[in-house]
Amino acid sequence: MKISTWNVNSVNARIDHIINFLKKTSVDILLLQELKCINENFPSDKIDEIGYKSYVNGQKAWNGVAIISKKKLIITNKNIPKFKDHNSRFIETEIFLKKIKKKIKLICIYLPNGNPIDSEKFVYKLNWMKNFNKYIKSIINKNPIIIGGDFNVIPTDDDVYEPKYFLDDACAHPETRKLYRTLINQGFTDVIKNFMKGNANWTYWGYRGGSWPKNNGLRIDHFLTTPEITDLIKNVKILKEIRGYEKASDHTPVIIEVEN
Repeated sequence: MKISTWNVNSVNARIDHIINFLKKTSVDILLLQELKCINENFPSDKIDEIGYKSYVNGQKAWNGVAIISKKKLIITNKNIPKFKDHNSRFIETEIFLKKIKKKIKLICIYLPNGNPIDSEKFVYKLNWMKNFNKYIKSIINKNPIIIGGDFNVIPTDDDVYEPKYFLDDACAHPETRKLYRTLINQGFTDVIKNFMKGNANWTYWGYRGGSWPKNNGLRIDHFLTTPEITDLIKNVKILKEIRGYEKASDHTPVIIEVEN
């Protein structure tokens, strides 16, 4: 089973790239973030035409997450349970693998950016992470879990092209990194870090300052898996070339292949 995550930075602006990606890779499930549209404006018809189903948690202007799947899914949550959040940043379903005789929680997140750090945006980011961690703690002993999405977290200084430029950035702030480690330490593997060799495994290159041609990137899109899933991972890819397409998202897709 191939599962991908991709912050598309406007699903309608990037729909041709999405369709081409699905046709080329034939992933079973695609997790999308930053849709920038309400449910009614999501291009479900175009996705349906190539044999995929869409499950959307949209929002006007900003945010929004979705799961695109070859097989029919049941959405189990569209918000972090017991956390009142007016933004669409979470969608959860359950999938099955032949190798695992349990329901598997598959969660797509678009974690708040949090900048600037001297604002309510950063307070919101930390609060979101604390509530997400609390929810994961409540379910981690019940089901295997896959979390994918745009975490807006630079886990360490090795995950950014030049750490000194991000000393005051919410994505690299010590409190952000601490909460990310708290999540990891519940029993997750950071898949890209553990399965891909070398540094510079970037997933994001900003639009400003020639970041893409200079390869000035960050690793902020992640897959986290519990041990039952980690043991079945066969391959991990970052499709960097898609960042170089005309009118590309500033993020690029990540694909994990799990033995079924």
